[in-house]
Amino acid sequence: MAGTVCVGVDLGGTFIKFGLLDDSRRPSDVFQLPTPQGEGADAVVAQMVKGAKQAVEKAGLTLADVVGVGIGCPGPLSMSKGMVYETPNIPGLKDYPMRDRVAEGVGVPAALENDANAAAYGEFLCGAGADCGSMVLLTLGTGLGGGIVIDGKVLHGSHEIGAELGHMIIVEDGRLCGCGQRGCIEQYCSATFMSRAAQKVLEETDRASSLRDALADKGEINSKDICQARAAGDAFATEVWDEMTRYLAMGCVSYTRILDPDRIVLAGGMTAAGDDLIGPIREYYREYHWKLTEPRTEVVLATLGNDAGVIGAAGVAWQECGQ
Repeated sequence: MAGTVCVGVDLGGTFIKFGLLDDSRRPSDVFQLPTPQGEGADAVVAQMVKGAKQAVEKAGLTLADVVGVGIGCPGPLSMSKGMVYETPNIPGLKDYPMRDRVAEGVGVPAALENDANAAAYGEFLCGAGADCGSMVLLTLGTGLGGGIVIDGKVLHGSHEIGAELGHMIIVEDGRLCGCGQRGCIEQYCSATFMSRAAQKVLEETDRASSLRDALADKGEINSKDICQARAAGDAFATEVWDEMTRYLAMGCVSYTRILDPDRIVLAGGMTAAGDDLIGPIREYYREYHWKLTEPRTEVVLATLGNDAGVIGAAGVAWQECGQ
């Protein structure tokens, strides 16, 4: 890799990922270092600075070739102030000036972005949304997160809390969500909460299902168990999976009506189900879509996997520092 680059840093609770993105949108290989545990915020930043410099050295470049460093970080945080208010899975990062500390450590300008927004921007730049003008990313994992890119820019909202896509209410007086609302879409469409709801039914009723074997063996069931049981013809698993894809399609229709993106991209661990996931969602999406015009927004699977956040963070640095 030659020429000017931006460094992408994707901060997670267990690992920090690093990579480069050049001025032609070409990403480098991604590598990771462990996230320091229990050593405080400064130790985390020191590891981020170390990895950023290593990424530059691995590419045979110097800091003179670096336009900026982009940081994808869990929140809540303020992108405009460069502040991390708190990160539940990384103790010590409370009211911390992350952007400025990283910039000081590396010696180049830095930009801070929500990690889900960074992943969305990565898919927009180099993945499933690379030929789009506007795109929505939904991450289906522990919860339902994501990001929105409109006309090439990440949507933050007036109070920097936009694109909380998992907390759109789809069921009146529905399941209680950790945010305090009831009926949030993530309670019905994320891997974790779909599995918990199914497990609760099995524990509280005598509903017949092969999932009882997985529950007895492991003490819990997960989305992979549900998908496999459905494929084997289990009626209960089929109902659970069908509910998830139906509600997710409803959400996609609503996102389409509000934003009219070129593409809705699905990411996260559940996308390993492939056609078993995207097929039913597309069928319900077409069913629930209004009849005034044919659907023009595509629903597709992400292509970058775990590298999306690093690439997107570097892309944010290009936008913020490369002007």
